[in-house]
Amino acid sequence: MTTSTDDDTTRTSSADIAYTEVRARLRRGELGQDDRLVDKVLAAELNMSRMPAREALIRLVHEGYLVGSTRGFRLPDLTRADILEIFEIRLALEPRAAAAATQALTEADLVRLSEALERSRRATLEACVPEIMIANADFRDIWVGVVPNGRLVSVISRYYDHVNTVRVLTMHDFETQHVALKLMEAISDGFARKDSFHVFETMQTFIKTGRDRYLALNSA
Repeated sequence: MTTSTDDDTTRTSSADIAYTEVRARLRRGELGQDDRLVDKVLAAELNMSRMPAREALIRLVHEGYLVGSTRGFRLPDLTRADILEIFEIRLALEPRAAAAATQALTEADLVRLSEALERSRRATLEACVPEIMIANADFRDIWVGVVPNGRLVSVISRYYDHVNTVRVLTMHDFETQHVALKLMEAISDGFARKDSFHVFETMQTFIKTGRDRYLALNSA
């Protein structure tokens, strides 16, 4: 016999699945400013009831990834000032986090970083933006995953994902793709050599370059 507790657990599990799926779509750049997420459509896609899908979308609203609208849920409209503030926050936090990760990465982690970097190289040579996005996100997830300060990880991950629409835009630019790859290679080299100072400085350059490419491509 199914109890209400069992139902609540199933609903929570389904909501977590829906949340993770939408976050993944955001990180892959699959949602644009004109796209709408509708709870019943998402539920059908994930073979679950409507309620947990809606709970996941509302959670994403509370965390700033989405906003509600009359036609469903959509990406927030970030102003130029919003985006520059987020870059400023990332610049203050991410180099320190990457430096902390340098000493925590295991040999297995370094192998995974190299594999993600190689995928990014191939995708960049092929100018395949979705694959670049996935490989770069995987590279980042590996080093972020070993940062010892959990609260720091939570903050930087949230702000990183909030500007994903900017990342999609800039990664369609040929020059940006190749500059990003070069800097990722330099960061990977620093991780391999356990050189925290090099990683800190290169991560600063990486974020500043992302900001500058955004400004160059959105000068109007």
